[in-house]
Amino acid sequence: MTKVLIVEDDPSVGEVIRMTLDREGCDSVYTPDAVAGIKAFESSNFNLAIIDIFLSDISGLKIIAELRRRTLAVPIVAMSGFIFRDSMDPVLDYFAMATKAGATVCLRKPFAPRQLLAAVHASLVSALPVLKS
Repeated sequence: MTKVLIVEDDPSVGEVIRMTLDREGCDSVYTPDAVAGIKAFESSNFNLAIIDIFLSDISGLKIIAELRRRTLAVPIVAMSGFIFRDSMDPVLDYFAMATKAGATVCLRKPFAPRQLLAAVHASLVSALPVLKS
């Protein structure tokens, strides 16, 4: 059974992710903020982490980097719905930043359940060589 950590500060989004994954046979743990997510990560063995890039307490990019520093074996899905609108400033590429921090796959919100499941599958498949070592 795949054990998944979900760190998302929007409870409705976090619960939908948890329910979607649990219906697929995963054992999902939803945490509403970065601090709870790190504590959960420390107290259990997860096969996958899904992290919102923009959390209310600590940057998801920092959480991704911290989880990656702790282990290479756990794939990470970074997700965000943040879009710059009506701005003349160059747009920062947060998904590229997430990938550089250690995310395996990036997922733009809003997403359909099939897109979530595809991101989870892609993350787990790409992690197989690391997990087998």
